[in-house]
Amino acid sequence: MTSLFTRNKTPGRAGQVKAWVSQHLELTEADLVSVAELACQEPGCPPIETVVTVYGADGQRRTWRLHKPLTEIAAADAAALEAQP
Repeated sequence: MTSLFTRNKTPGRAGQVKAWVSQHLELTEADLVSVAELACQEPGCPPIETVVTVYGADGQRRTWRLHKPLTEIAAADAAALEAQP
């Protein structure tokens, strides 16, 4: 039986990116990682960007914008998130 409170693994590339982010930021099961690929229509914005948001168990929210599609995100990009403003 599946529990309502058991977090399922996200399949595919988004799941891999979430795993890299969780590992490199040393997140716990109580923290939530969101990964979204978005098209940008604003001038000067890359046509596609990937937004990574971490919702911490402590209520803190951190968001990073990577100016590349989800398919181009690598483990090194996840490792570099903490250094970004």
